Amino acid sequence: MARPRLPQAKAEASGAALKNPGRFKDRRAPKNTRPVGKPYKGMTDDEVRYWNELVAELPWLHSGHRVLLRVACRLAAGLDGDDFGVSKAQALSSILSKLGATPVDETKVMHGDGDGDEDPAEAFFARPN
Repeated sequence: MARPRLPQAKAEASGAALKNPGRFKDRRAPKNTRPVGKPYKGMTDDEVRYWNELVAELPWLHSGHRVLLRVACRLAAGLDGDDFGVSKAQALSSILSKLGATPVDETKVMHGDGDGDEDPAEAFFARPN
């Protein structure tokens, strides 16, 4: 199965667009996107807390992600409930992956904090792809 297509904003945030510029040359980002904005009015305090946390951690999200983000917040807010079973955990994992918020996706995004922890030898031993 082919790899899923990387969104333009995520490619720029992760550095993938710089690493493989030819791959993203003809790709067009969605036009007229707006920021994610404020949480929905019907959300609980826990859901709003998760909303704000995800928006702060995932700068590539925009208004087109609002519904998926809302579902993620609803599921995440129910983590401590007694009825949070395997199917809800799988749904939350799937949604977080689609938003680029899993630990695997986090390693692909450069956060730009510049703390200098990188090993200079890593450039010689890293895989090309």
